[in-house]
Amino acid sequence: MKVPKKILSVIVLTASAVFYILGLCYPLMSTSYQVWGFSLRTQEVTLFDSVRMFWEDGDYLIASIILVFTFILPVFKYIELALRIASGRQFLRLQSVDKWNMIDVFLVAMLLLNFKMNSKFIVMRLEMGTNFIALAVLTRLAAIMLVEGVSISRRTGR
Repeated sequence: MKVPKKILSVIVLTASAVFYILGLCYPLMSTSYQVWGFSLRTQEVTLFDSVRMFWEDGDYLIASIILVFTFILPVFKYIELALRIASGRQFLRLQSVDKWNMIDVFLVAMLLLNFKMNSKFIVMRLEMGTNFIALAVLTRLAAIMLVEGVSISRRTGR
């Protein structure tokens, strides 16, 4: 049985949105402060925490970049994709932003956060939120390709 592209687009976009929300809720990494192998304190960091930490430290540009590219633009892109699936028309022109996908800024944010915590006694581990964000990005890219395929097929009549 062949699944229509529109239904497949809805399923993939919904999965991507769920992964994105889970990625925001779950911690991206955990840090343990250790001395001679004993953990003194463990802290879990979510994406919200990273923005807050940079903002509180006065790194407003970094906090703003993370906020815009991992929160605001992805939400607009999800809305735009949902509207394109529903109507077949393009309402918002965010295609030029796609090359600045949230994974790029997400990885830069992880590196900056890692360098910001530059103690020799800190052990960092990636957590489940990182996996969910990566899955959200990949499935959102798949949804973009499917939606563009749906839009193309509507224009050509196939």
